[in-house]
Amino acid sequence: MPDSLRPIRWLRAAVILAAALMLMPSPAARAVLIQTATGTDNTTAPPDDPGWANVGVRGIGNGVYLGDRWVLSVAHVGSGSIVLEGTTYAAEPGSAVQLTNAGEPGRSALTDLIVYRLTSEPAGLPAVAIAATAPAAGTAVTMIGSGRARGAFTEWSVNETTTPWTWTTVPSGGDYAGYGSTATREMRWGTNAISDAAVWITASDLSPPLDVKSLETVFDELPGTAEAQAVNNDSGGALFAKNGSDWELAGLIFDVRGYSGQPSPAFTAVFGNTTYSVDLAYYRPQIMAIVPEPTGATLTGLAVVATMSWAAMAQRSSRSTANPSRRARDTREQ
Repeated sequence: MPDSLRPIRWLRAAVILAAALMLMPSPAARAVLIQTATGTDNTTAPPDDPGWANVGVRGIGNGVYLGDRWVLSVAHVGSGSIVLEGTTYAAEPGSAVQLTNAGEPGRSALTDLIVYRLTSEPAGLPAVAIAATAPAAGTAVTMIGSGRARGAFTEWSVNETTTPWTWTTVPSGGDYAGYGSTATREMRWGTNAISDAAVWITASDLSPPLDVKSLETVFDELPGTAEAQAVNNDSGGALFAKNGSDWELAGLIFDVRGYSGQPSPAFTAVFGNTTYSVDLAYYRPQIMAIVPEPTGATLTGLAVVATMSWAAMAQRSSRSTANPSRRARDTREQ
């Protein structure tokens, strides 16, 4: 692929949740960026809660409490104390296990996923069910993370003949549009839909590089939705999907990719950018070998968050087909 089409790559993502046409690392943690009219919405559990309280702030990123004192996060965020519903819980020394790619040919031995145990059990939190099957393309998902809050709506005129592309901010009529982000972190939720459920991503900026079986979502310009895209500090955030009437944890956010030359790519969300989440169904057998199968109270019987209408889904599909140049190019491995 020509260098001019190579994407900017970055990890340590934070969820940018953006709702309506307006749409790394920091030791202090709070929110994701959303596309609502003000961009300050969705800081409490959604009406149809997939597991809001189980997502906590873990250092530079996030982690998800699974139950029985076990936490799941991405390896580049690492194990350690996690803040759940305002309370800090310490990690049990020596309990961390980094997961593998199960001997998948041509892939790194280890992957960007870690599970570890807390020294005490958070009161009142139910167990989370992990998806046994990856959600199919087109499946509506809810994303939760403590990434950076949304900044100003911005348009750019882009010269795609240069390497990398040259981006110039313009007041209107730009070739590309999206949002910046602020230095403030805050827990937030938003929605999207799976665009690709069978992607292998190489996290080449880690040392050593790690391969990850992944789920892809695209930041589309969809009026009237809580469209979500990850930015800085969202790594380890949750991606929930429905299995029938039951919510399941289907992914953990770990990587974001954008356009060639995109300004401050870890801190901007341009329409067409992609978020990648670990496909937990692929790694579920390893997780279940460590974490007991949930019993008793699980996150089941909850209705799907319907912030994205079928009309919006159709609009997403038509935009992707009719205007592929607005979608981030990437060099992912299939």
